[in-house]
Amino acid sequence: MYSNIVFKAYNYVKNLLEENWITKENWYYFHNWDHIKSVFERASYLAKQEWLDEEMQELIQLAALFHDVGFVKQYDNNEEIWAQIAENWLKSQNFPEDKIEVVKRLILATVPTFVPDSLPCKIIKDADLDNLGTPDAIFLAEMLAKELKQVKWLNISPKDLLSKDFILNYKPYTSTQLEERKEQLAKNKLEIKKYITTK
Repeated sequence: MYSNIVFKAYNYVKNLLEENWITKENWYYFHNWDHIKSVFERASYLAKQEWLDEEMQELIQLAALFHDVGFVKQYDNNEEIWAQIAENWLKSQNFPEDKIEVVKRLILATVPTFVPDSLPCKIIKDADLDNLGTPDAIFLAEMLAKELKQVKWLNISPKDLLSKDFILNYKPYTSTQLEERKEQLAKNKLEIKKYITTK
């Protein structure tokens, strides 16, 4: 069961994305509700498996829900927008200021260049990159390439996305993620290397 504030945030974010057409049927083939829901569910699971207390689990769940909502405003450089939307909504719910600051920091931990420096940050980072350790890794890269072409008119191939060093060198941060995804992640890296070298 989720707390009342998490339940309300879940519905708020889902409705916000749908109202702004952030759906896989409308060009957002990767950064859509399905992705946010997946990150939310994985982050919730990892927080429990890593034995975080209920309060921190709640903060991680809130951050996971809001981590990509900046796409309703603009596509690029929207990290601060993620945090601002979360802050505005949480304040409207009279959520404590100190907890809002933690949620904002966790949201910004999902920025690709951010190096997680705490267990909660490592958990949300692993949740956001979970697709790299699932059988859908290549398919989701194809969806992201499709999204970039439709939204930004960028002709980037899935091979270009998958050949990035941080993908091929990615290693999970939490012990749970490492243990549960290491076998599939190793398979994916071999598949990705084969995929990007074929014509």
